[in-house]
Amino acid sequence: MATHATERTAEEPAEPRVRPAVLREFRKHSGSILAGVFAGAAFDQVALAPVAAAVDRTGRFEQNFADRGVRSGASTMIALWGDSDDRRAEAEWLKLRHRDVRGSGSAAFGEVRYSALNPFAWKWIAVSGIFVVLDTFTHCTGTELRPDEEEAAYQQLRAAFADLELPGAAGKLPVDLAEARAYYDRMATQELAENPFLVEKFAGLTALPLPTLGLPPLLRRALTPMWLVVRPAAGHMIQVCSSKVMHPAVQRLTGFELAPRHDAEFALYVRLLQLAWRVLPDRLLMQPLAYNRLRYEKLVAVCRSYGLESFAVPTERRRAPATERRP
Repeated sequence: MATHATERTAEEPAEPRVRPAVLREFRKHSGSILAGVFAGAAFDQVALAPVAAAVDRTGRFEQNFADRGVRSGASTMIALWGDSDDRRAEAEWLKLRHRDVRGSGSAAFGEVRYSALNPFAWKWIAVSGIFVVLDTFTHCTGTELRPDEEEAAYQQLRAAFADLELPGAAGKLPVDLAEARAYYDRMATQELAENPFLVEKFAGLTALPLPTLGLPPLLRRALTPMWLVVRPAAGHMIQVCSSKVMHPAVQRLTGFELAPRHDAEFALYVRLLQLAWRVLPDRLLMQPLAYNRLRYEKLVAVCRSYGLESFAVPTERRRAPATERRP
């Protein structure tokens, strides 16, 4: 005798394991400004000594850390939302420019040799960037990914970053999410370590300068007084949100101590992020390149919707066979 469950299964098709609408939402998230509150999660990159030594040696954190964030964010947007030619060109440009990033560290990293195009460091930075997007999706949107959707989301990001891969097996991104998580866990527990640079810069998030890139000098001067008032709270929000999504082994290296009160803070921040996700229009929610690409794709879909299903002669206009036309 068939059970009610069996009858329902026969009558109602099972829901797809990967919901196309959720993957579209994930892609939109990859171009959202909301992920900026988790920017500190990318500090896992400088928990790897050669990366920290290189960044410290170049002095770009010292000049204006916010400018470095703008540059990294712009490059990431090209990878995620540019067309194939622009993604390829950006990847080649990055590889070319990073050839010069090699040498020995200074101060605390005096014994550390670094080379940006060493697959060991290059792959770590790419995987770190992928997980910043992947692990913040639910917090920003309120949508839970199913296991197959999480895999599909990872493959979406892996395809976007494919042009950044280096030759040889060591320079390739993990082939699936399981391999990527195993790789990250191994790096977090065996290769990363606390260093003064990481601790200092994570603490410095509460004193972020305004970027000089993208802000006209007069506007920057006008905004500075207000920014000096709000930046301690804004930086603290970044510290809390970033710490809550970090791998526990990495979070302990930052020097930022999570306390029970941060759970309540984080819950409030998440509610605000999800409210913004629901109510803000795309033109405010998304990075300019992502927004324009999304608009382009929607307009293409509209244009294609006007097309005919077939250019063949319509059925009602086809002439009847000669045998049917005889009197």
